[in-house]
Amino acid sequence: MNPDCRRNKIGLLGPFSFGNLGNAALQQTLIEYLHKTFPDAEFYGCCIDPDAPAHAHQIQPFPINRHVPRPWKPESPVPSRTRKDEDSEEPHAIREWVERTPPFSGAYRRARTVRSDLNGVREELVFCYQAYRFAKEFRLLVVGLGGVFDEVWGGKWGDLYSYFRWAVLSRLAGTPLICLSVGVEEINTRLAKFFCRTALSLAAYYSFRDVESRQKVEAIGLTGEKHVFPDLAFALQQAECGGTPANHRDLRAVGVSPMAYCDPRFWPIKDLFAYQDYLKKLSSFVSWLLRNGYEVVLFPTQVIMDSIAIEELKALVLEELPPDLHPRLSIAKLHTVEECLVLLSQFGTVVTSRLHGIILASLASTPVLAISPASKVDRLMEDMEMREYLLNIRRIDLPLLINRFQSLEVHHEIVRHTMRRKVAKYRLAIQTQFDLVSRSGVLDL
Repeated sequence: MNPDCRRNKIGLLGPFSFGNLGNAALQQTLIEYLHKTFPDAEFYGCCIDPDAPAHAHQIQPFPINRHVPRPWKPESPVPSRTRKDEDSEEPHAIREWVERTPPFSGAYRRARTVRSDLNGVREELVFCYQAYRFAKEFRLLVVGLGGVFDEVWGGKWGDLYSYFRWAVLSRLAGTPLICLSVGVEEINTRLAKFFCRTALSLAAYYSFRDVESRQKVEAIGLTGEKHVFPDLAFALQQAECGGTPANHRDLRAVGVSPMAYCDPRFWPIKDLFAYQDYLKKLSSFVSWLLRNGYEVVLFPTQVIMDSIAIEELKALVLEELPPDLHPRLSIAKLHTVEECLVLLSQFGTVVTSRLHGIILASLASTPVLAISPASKVDRLMEDMEMREYLLNIRRIDLPLLINRFQSLEVHHEIVRHTMRRKVAKYRLAIQTQFDLVSRSGVLDL
């Protein structure tokens, strides 16, 4: 599909930055696999923040949309005029008079809106042209994130449109696009369904991380063979050496990873009461752990978004505890997947709400109590035969948390054995997918 062997670049589509260790694990897995197939390839990753530090694999940044500064064409930058620059061109006094004088004020506002929209169209066309030229230089574009097709986060004109755009441009550029173990979340509007269906239809290969995702794309009219393979993070190679032997674990150490669930500062569905209620119930459980002789470490798997939730949870817990128990509660500052795996391997139990919090804990063979905010977490825990330790985030209370935690402690070794068996099964399935993609000819030079 791409016979030009001079193309030695591979692009990883998806917002791999913004502190998400789950996305970082997916990116590392993709690079480990692709590096074996293309040892001389240069890797590029979409970044929300292009100035973020590069990973150990020396990944070069490029933007997933036009709202991110474009460091990948420094020789031909596209100047972007700000509103302040535009306004300065108009006589200040005249503009103020027009803005406060009917009927001129309404017409002036409408004209500014039209001008802004036209500028947006111009900038989008410029971005598409440069992105097309960018794609032409590449051997392959890969989508390997989890829930990439989702209308809730960013709306239909957010990441959904970005993947649609890159799928169209990659087809025009003659560069194969493959989607590996992707997740499909909320796709409700007609336009969102069109973006999702078209992007997948233009892909040279696609697969889904769970049966639910496959059913959702079938419902919106996607035809063709639809493979289902586990989340790519299960195949992370570093996991083989990141764990700590079982006799080095502290079974009285509990890792708790809260999330910014419904936090109006971050979450697309803004519900302050739900966020505060979640933290309050979780703080009561953490206080119970500390009063009963456990050591608790609060840690993030989304190191930017969840850090505030961690600090606020800690404050709630310390309000409930006598000062002599305060040293038993600590916060772990994490920056890399490797640091997270080492930390997880030191716990006896982990309490988390994020999907990749569960996956990373599974790689460290650490039993998990999952407080689920979404069906994707439910499906994973059920498939891992751990439904007994799955709780709905809207229906938790202290007695229920204590009951399930104590049950998890009683069956600790059985759960660890089940997790190791499931992870081995998932790793084999993901390798089968990589072999399938290789045999399909998509990666042929």
